[in-house]
Amino acid sequence: MPRVVDEAESVLIDSGIPIYTRAGTLMQPVSEVISLADGRVTHKARLRPLTPVALDDILARHARFQRFDSRLQSWVNANPPDKMSATLLAREGRWRLSPISGIVTTPTLRPDGSLLTAPGYDPATRLYLMLDEDVVLPDIPDRPGRDEAEAALRLLSDLLTEFPFVGPVDRAVALSAILTAVVRPSLGAAPAHGIRASTAGTGKSFLVDLFAAIATGRPCAVMAVGKTEEETEKRLGALLLDGSPVISLDNVNGELGGDTLCQITERPLVRVRILGRSEAPEIECRATVFATGNNLTFMGDMTRRAVLCTLDAGVERPEQREFAGDPLRAILANRGAYIAAAIIIVRAYRTAGAPRVCGPIGSYGAWSDSVRSALIWLGEADPVASMDVMRDEDPERAALSELIAAWEEHLAPHSYYTTSQLERAAVETAYEGEFLRPSLREVLLRYARQGNVISTRSLGRWLTRIRGRVVNGWRIEMIADDKRGNRYALGRPPEEDP
Repeated sequence: MPRVVDEAESVLIDSGIPIYTRAGTLMQPVSEVISLADGRVTHKARLRPLTPVALDDILARHARFQRFDSRLQSWVNANPPDKMSATLLAREGRWRLSPISGIVTTPTLRPDGSLLTAPGYDPATRLYLMLDEDVVLPDIPDRPGRDEAEAALRLLSDLLTEFPFVGPVDRAVALSAILTAVVRPSLGAAPAHGIRASTAGTGKSFLVDLFAAIATGRPCAVMAVGKTEEETEKRLGALLLDGSPVISLDNVNGELGGDTLCQITERPLVRVRILGRSEAPEIECRATVFATGNNLTFMGDMTRRAVLCTLDAGVERPEQREFAGDPLRAILANRGAYIAAAIIIVRAYRTAGAPRVCGPIGSYGAWSDSVRSALIWLGEADPVASMDVMRDEDPERAALSELIAAWEEHLAPHSYYTTSQLERAAVETAYEGEFLRPSLREVLLRYARQGNVISTRSLGRWLTRIRGRVVNGWRIEMIADDKRGNRYALGRPPEEDP
């Protein structure tokens, strides 16, 4: 069996069959025809995990298997032997097949700035380009100038003229979403792009459809956020395993955060649980993440892992507005021109010597040095400025700000308290029965409530989670103490000390 499996793998390699390794299994790029509303068709590309039966079928089509017939005393053709494909699939870590990082239908940039336009597997990026036959890419100069970049920016900006952006930063986030969706395969990580409005029907999902149409050739397929973070993780894991170039979380109600979403927007390699599988394989992430929602708010660490575009039509029934143009139809009719425009903008900025136009941003250096900087270089607002808005709106930051204000008012800064001492201080009453520290009691009840009382256990978990984060020049500090319980204090970070 080992010899047969070795030879079967050699058949896959030598015959050029597009089978690759990803997340502990073997994958095959596949294409499905998708019908669009106007009668057009496009192709959905994804990576399909191979089962033993599917692998048997592929090998039987590309190799001849024989067995010795003792009755005829000769070799006769036969189906692949039992367990051969299952054995090959079980050889994780010993495959000679190439790894694959994702699948795209759009020409894109490699990290070195060269163009990826040839269909098939690209060893430099480990991407598989399943080129849409309808895409006609115009000539893209190797060293485009500023004039060409400005013309490309005007072409992309024309798609956005009828969207009710609140300000220049919101428009810059939308332009960033277009560029990011096209060049995302060349970036190790990229922030999520959030689109929000106060009223349904303002155009959030339609705007994301434009981003996706340029990157994939069709309106955006969406997913809902799960009722639990574990459910959301499994849904995201399934999309990452497929190599989806675009992930859109649609109609998010209120706050959005979570460890999994933070990881897939910041790390090039993530471990996530997959639907129907008990393990959490390591997956390369090359997806652009979008999120839409009415009054969408990013919380916790997502406030620095996303940029946010806000739309406001200023009318009661925004869904009744009519667009004078049809930007989606324009994209589908000449998709290659919009892909080229995004590439030209990024290339022109590099050709100009990548002048420093903004400061760095942690975790997203490559994105900042290409997409963000190129837009600022061309006179657009800084999309990262939207992070300040999200930071101010972050409910976790608001809770910490409330706690710091109450602590500063009622307790001694730089003095350490156990959770039991904090609870007693919060519920202490005067002779008349009134609480001595009502604001402290209110904030502790809000975030560490168990029934009608303050839970010291919940309070300890909350304080431990938020410790170290600086708000208004203060932070919660902790001394771990297994015997007497952890102790917490309100203190200044080192740089704030006089």
